[in-house]
Amino acid sequence: MNREQLALYQPLHVFDELLFNCVVDDLVEKGYSIQTSALPVFLTDALLACQDAINDTEYKNAGIGRAGDFQHARDIRGDNICWITGSSQEGELWLSWCNALKDFINKHLYLGLFSFESHFACYEPGKFYKRHVDAFKGKSNRVLSLVAYLNEDWNSNYGGELVLYKNDNDAEGIRVVPNLGTFVVFLSEQFPHEVLPATHKRNSVAGWYRVNGSVNDVIDPPR
Repeated sequence: MNREQLALYQPLHVFDELLFNCVVDDLVEKGYSIQTSALPVFLTDALLACQDAINDTEYKNAGIGRAGDFQHARDIRGDNICWITGSSQEGELWLSWCNALKDFINKHLYLGLFSFESHFACYEPGKFYKRHVDAFKGKSNRVLSLVAYLNEDWNSNYGGELVLYKNDNDAEGIRVVPNLGTFVVFLSEQFPHEVLPATHKRNSVAGWYRVNGSVNDVIDPPR
C-alpha cells in the first residue's frame, strides 16, 4: 500500500459509527461483540501489508505474565508475536482506527479507557493458547480485549477457532472462526478464552484497551 493510498484512507475511521455502535450495543447487552468479516477492507489491507513487511526475525516467542512474573511457557502458549509500534504507516493506521474505537466507547460507556497496545500473533500448525483470562480482577488495568483475524480463504475444517467462554463454569463456549476481517471485542476480566490448534498457519492481531494505572505520576508500562 503506497503513501497516496494510505492518505485516502486516513479519515475513513470517522465513518465507522454504525460498526462502532454495534460493538457498543453488544458490550452493553452481552459483554462481548463478534463482528464477522466486518473490519473495513482498507484496514485489513493495511494490516496484511504491515504483516508482510515484517522480517521473521522480528517475531518473538510469546510468554505469560508481566514484568518479573514473565515467563515462556510453550505448553500453555505457542504463538510468536511482533508488537505494532506505529512506525509504519500501515501500523499507524491500525492504531488510529483502534483509538477512534476507544474514544467512541468512552463517549458512550464511560469506561475511562486510556491507552491501547497491540501485536501481531502467528500460530504455526499445531500451536495453541490454553484457556486463560487477559486480566485478573484487581490485578491489571486491561479492560477490553480485541482480536482481529488475517486469514484469507480460511476453511472451518482447519480448526484454530477462538473459544470465548461466558464464565468459569462454561464448558462449551462460543467458537469464532478466524476468517479474514472478523474481529472480537470483550471485557478482559470476565471472559476466559482459548485458541485451538489449527492444521494451517494462523495469523491474527491482538490488542488491549487499558485504564490509567499510573502511581505518583509514573504510568504503568503497557506490556
